[in-house]
Parts: sequence; structure tokens; C-alpha cells
Amino acid sequence: MEMEQHLDSPYGVWSKIEGARSKLDKGQLSLLKSWESGRDSDQIMKTIKGIVPEILKLNKHLSNQVNIEENDALIKRIINMVI
Repeated sequence: MEMEQHLDSPYGVWSKIEGARSKLDKGQLSLLKSWESGRDSDQIMKTIKGIVPEILKLNKHLSNQVNIEENDALIKRIINMVI
């Protein structure tokens, strides 16, 4: 999102996101890889917790783009309902 680029790829087609044609840098690809999860509930919760900082950054970025209040407290409250 912060790249101001749309990844034109249908859902489930990862070649443009993680493959050789990816527009993501090494750090972003590494972060994405760290979010892999199986069906184990503990592993899923660990992955969700790992994604939280990016959700907060995305909320800030999107709020700034549309000129609305970030409301970080509300986002954190919602996230805490999940975790």
C-alpha cells in the first residue's frame, strides 16, 4: 500500500506477489513469508499477532489518504477482540 502501486493479480495467484515478477523488496517479501501459517490454532494466532504492526501502519496510511482521523484506539480495540 505504501508503494502507491496496485498489484494487479487475481486472488490466489501469488506469482506477481512472491515470484520473480514481484514488486516487493526483500524486506517485504521476508515479512510476507514470516506470515505463513498452517491450520494449527497456536500458529494462526502467532501469525495474526505478527501482522498487527502492519495493520496499524496500513490504518495510518489509509486514514491519511482519505483525510480522516486515524483512531488508533479503535483499531487496537478491534484487534484485541481477535487476539
